Amino acid sequence: MNITAVLKSMDLKQLWSLSVLSLRHLWFVIPTIRATRKTVAICNERYGKAHHKNGPENGFRHALWNMLIVKKSIEKGLTLERSLAWAKTITDWHEAFSPNEELARAMDIHNNRVGRNLIAEFPDEPVDFIIGQLLNKVPLSQLVVNVSELKRTQISNSKNDRNFLIHIEEQNDKRNS
Repeated sequence: MNITAVLKSMDLKQLWSLSVLSLRHLWFVIPTIRATRKTVAICNERYGKAHHKNGPENGFRHALWNMLIVKKSIEKGLTLERSLAWAKTITDWHEAFSPNEELARAMDIHNNRVGRNLIAEFPDEPVDFIIGQLLNKVPLSQLVVNVSELKRTQISNSKNDRNFLIHIEEQNDKRNS
């Protein structure tokens, strides 16, 4: 991940918003950058370009990103509660400023939450263990075709049943799309 390229792609409103958010949560900035880089590296290695689409691989990336933000923040001595709150704050900010359609945004927010829920379950486990737990969820990812279906699914299932990844488009070639 090239931080300079990401910053150059932002408009003034986004830069200002990110600057204010970062200054308010200064202790989380470096762990978040490290988590983001590691997430992209893992996803590139495991899924090629497929994780940039809207298939199960994208759900894996979003959940992993949240898990690693929390894990890296805890490693810096921050509490689990504060780390979870920060992961939600920064990934919600990202979704608010991303140019996604409503369904893609809802999918990302759902998968972000799955990652936070999973790391909250296993905060003291090594990264390889939590990645393994998340990888078990990828083949079980559920296809969702509209926002109302996603909301109905979330309402009808118990809290634990909502810890499944979702995707909004099927992938033919899971490795190198």
